[in-house]
Amino acid sequence: MKQSAYIAKILFCLALVAVFAWGCAPRTQPVKSADLLSTPNLLVEADAAWQAKRWEAAELYYAAALERQDLVRSEMPTIYARLAESASANGHYHQARIALEQWANEDTNALERADWERLYLDAMAGLAKTERLRNHLQWVLDSTNVPWATKQQVALWFGEYFRTHEDYVGSLDVLAKFHAQAPDDRDRALLENDYQQHLLGLDDGAVDTLAKAVTPADQWRFPYALVAFERGVRKALDPDAWAASWRTLRDLAASSELVDRVPLETRLAELEARYGLPTIGLALVLPVTGPYAKVGVKILRGAGLAQWRLAQESVNVDLRIINSEAPDWETRLAELPGHFTVVGGPLRVDAFKRLYEPDSPAAGVLEHRAVFAFLSSLGDLSEGKDAWRFFTSHNDEVRSLVSLAVDKLGITDLAVFYPEEKFGRTMAQTFYSEAAPLGGRIKGMQSYPPQDLRQWSKRVGKLLNVPADFSDNKDVPLPLPDFGAVFIPDGWRQAQTLLPNFFFYEGEQLVFLGPGLWSRALDDAKNVDEHYYRLAVCPGAWWDGSDGGKALQSALTEEGLGQADFWVALGYDFLRFAGKFGALPASWDSDLVNKRILKVQDMDFSMAPMTWDDHGKASQDLYLFTPVSNGKQIVDTERIAARIAKAQARRERRMENYEKRIEAESRPPSANPDDTPPAP
Repeated sequence: MKQSAYIAKILFCLALVAVFAWGCAPRTQPVKSADLLSTPNLLVEADAAWQAKRWEAAELYYAAALERQDLVRSEMPTIYARLAESASANGHYHQARIALEQWANEDTNALERADWERLYLDAMAGLAKTERLRNHLQWVLDSTNVPWATKQQVALWFGEYFRTHEDYVGSLDVLAKFHAQAPDDRDRALLENDYQQHLLGLDDGAVDTLAKAVTPADQWRFPYALVAFERGVRKALDPDAWAASWRTLRDLAASSELVDRVPLETRLAELEARYGLPTIGLALVLPVTGPYAKVGVKILRGAGLAQWRLAQESVNVDLRIINSEAPDWETRLAELPGHFTVVGGPLRVDAFKRLYEPDSPAAGVLEHRAVFAFLSSLGDLSEGKDAWRFFTSHNDEVRSLVSLAVDKLGITDLAVFYPEEKFGRTMAQTFYSEAAPLGGRIKGMQSYPPQDLRQWSKRVGKLLNVPADFSDNKDVPLPLPDFGAVFIPDGWRQAQTLLPNFFFYEGEQLVFLGPGLWSRALDDAKNVDEHYYRLAVCPGAWWDGSDGGKALQSALTEEGLGQADFWVALGYDFLRFAGKFGALPASWDSDLVNKRILKVQDMDFSMAPMTWDDHGKASQDLYLFTPVSNGKQIVDTERIAARIAKAQARRERRMENYEKRIEAESRPPSANPDDTPPAP
C-alpha cells in the first residue's frame, strides 16, 4: 500500500514534467496519458520510449504499468529492469532501487543476472551508499551462485567506480581479485580483453594517474600489466621517448603473466613498424694500449658479453670503443654520430678533465652526452648534473669500514694513520668527515713520510703514545691506546711493512682498516702472513662468491671468455645498465637522466650493487674482506669480534702478571720459615 502510494506520487510528478516539457520545449513526440491507454498499448508505448531512450516517458509508462491489475506476470522482470534503468537515467535512484527490490522479490535469481547487478550498483552509487556497495562487492566475491559472466561485469563496474572516486589502488585490486576467480583461462582472457578496451577509452591523464598505483612487484600480472602497457603506448607516441618505452612494452608483451598477450604483441608490432627497433648508441672511452691496456681489455670483455646477451633480448646496442691512449681520442669522441648519447669512462682523471678543458677537442661533450665516468670522484664537476659516476667512491669505502667498526664491532673510538701525499691526505679527510655521522669519534690522527721507512716505526709509536724510554723498558707493558681501530689509507705493499710496527708496540688488539687498494691487490696475493692481518679489514666491489659474481662467471664460462674479476664485472654491469637506460632524446637534461637512472638501477649487479639518489649521486654497498694466506675471504664479523676479545684478554693478563711481579718484588724479605726462635 505504501509502495503503491509512492508510485502514484511518482506518476503524478512525471506527468507534470511531461506536460511542462510538451508546452515549453521544442516539439517532440508527445507523451500520451497512461490512463487513456489499455495495458497492452501502454506497454507498446513504454517499449517505444525505452528503445528511443526517452527516459522520462519510459519511466512514466513502466511505473504506470506496474499499477495495472491485468499485467502478465512474465512481463514483470522486463518492466522492473527498464523502469530501473529509466529512473537511473533520470536521476531517480530511489525509484530505481524500489524497482530492483521488487524484481528481486519476484525472482530470487535476479541477483545473479548481470543487468540487475549493473542497475543495482548504479542506483547505490547514485544514492551514495558507499558502505552498502562495499558489502555488496564482498558478497559477490564470496558468492558461489553468481555466474562468472555476471561477476565479470561487476568487476569492470567496480574497477571504474573506484577509479572515478580516486581510489586507484582499490580499482586495480578489485579487478585482480575477480581475475583470480575466473573459472578458466578463456574467461580470464575475456576479462583481460574487456579491460584493455576500457583503457583505450581513457584519456592520457587518467591512464597516467592509474599507472601510479602499479608497483614493480605487481606490474607483470593483471590488471597492472595492462595499465603499464597502455601507459607505455601513450608515452611511445613521443618519438623522443620511444627507446625507453619500447623496452617496457617489449618486456610486458613477452613476460607478463596475462593469459592472452596477443593484443599486446600486436600493438607492439604496430609501433615497431612505425618507429623501428630502437638502437642505443654507447661509447666506451678506455685505454686499450699502453700501461693500462690490461684493465681496459678486461672491461671490454665484460662489455662484449653483455652486448651479446642484450642482442639475444632484441636490445640493439651500437657500441663504439675509443682508445683513450690514442692521440686523436678526443676528436673521435666529439665527432661521434648524434645517437651516441651515453658514454662510459674515461678510466683516468687526466683523461676525464679533457672533457671540459676549453682547449680540448672534446670540450662540450658533457653538454651533448651523458657521461658515466669510471672514477671515484668527478673532481670539480657536480655529480648528477655535469656528469655521473659508475665506480666506487672513497666515501663508499670509508662508510663501509666505519659501519663495520661502529655497528658490528662496537668500536666507536677510531684513529687514522696516513701517508703524507695526495691520496693519503684525501682519504684521511674523507674518513674524518664520514666517521662522525655514523657514530665514530677520531681519537688519533698521525701522518708519516711515505718514502722514509726509518720514520714509520717512530710515527706508529707517536700515534700509540709510546713512552720515549720504551727501548729501555721493554718489559713494561704499554697502556692500551684510546682507540680500537686504525684506518691506514695506503697500498698493500706498504701495509705489509707498516702493520708489524703496530705489533711491535703491542697493538695486536687493534682492528686495521684498509682501503680498496688492499682488496684489489689481494686478488693476486700469495703466501700472506696471516699473523699480522687477523684483524685487518678492507672493502671491495667484487666478490666471486656473491650471487652476481657466480652468475657472471657462469656466463663467461659458457662463452669461453675466461675468468671474472672486478674490471670484467664493471664492463658487464655498465653495458647492461646502459641497455636498460636507453638512448636519450636530443632535448635531454640532467633531470631526465636522473629519472631514468632511478627506473633502471634496480638491476642484478655482478659487482657490489650501486644506487643513485634523486639528484644522481651514486653510492655502492661494498663487500668487506680480511686477508688470508691465499688472498682474501669475506669478513666473518663474529670471528673478528672473538679475535679482538682474545687479544685484549692477552694484554690484560700481561698487565696483571706484570703488576703481580712488581708487587712481589716490592715486598720486604720474609723470615725463614725453618728458623726456630730461641728459648726464653
